[in-house]
Amino acid sequence: MKHILLAGSLLALTACQSSYVDSNTPAQNTSTQTNASQSQQAQYATTVKYKQFSADVSSVSDGMGGYVLRIQPMGEKAIEKKIDAPVMKAEAADLNQDGYPEVVVFTQSVGSGSYGDVVAYSSNNGKSWTEASFPELSEKLSQGYMGHDSFAIKGNQLVREFKLYLDGDTNANPTGKTRQITYRLVDGEASRKFVVDRVAEL
Repeated sequence: MKHILLAGSLLALTACQSSYVDSNTPAQNTSTQTNASQSQQAQYATTVKYKQFSADVSSVSDGMGGYVLRIQPMGEKAIEKKIDAPVMKAEAADLNQDGYPEVVVFTQSVGSGSYGDVVAYSSNNGKSWTEASFPELSEKLSQGYMGHDSFAIKGNQLVREFKLYLDGDTNANPTGKTRQITYRLVDGEASRKFVVDRVAEL
């Protein structure tokens, strides 16, 4: 009889231990995920505004050398996109003058070159958003280019500027003129796109 009671006690103890481990394993995982989420800080965060429109723009590291850009237009579904470089600035404007805004985000790569790029989304009559493509520099426009771009929205146009490097210039000391490229936003076959409007060397 004692043997039967002892065996029963051991079984009950084993069952209790198994139940304790199982019930706590998910809780430990949840705690780890929460701490990881809390430790993830925004690389960039701002609110852009245009007339009555506003959108929260933020960028966080994806943990693999890239970033996740998030645009939350007021009262609309959020837009998320993986990008390669950190965000430097964001603006909102009506670049194609259709009465609805665009959200334009400027990025700059990490390193000595600091190459700039543009990520932009255009509102479709306030009902949805479509990404607007931004062109790479042509062979002609890239002559003397070694990064260090600056971007700005002036009126309904996007202006890009960068110093030109001459033979023998160091990365930190370009001695050429400043190339200024003005872009305008137009309707493409599938979506809107930026096209070069004017080029000047100042």
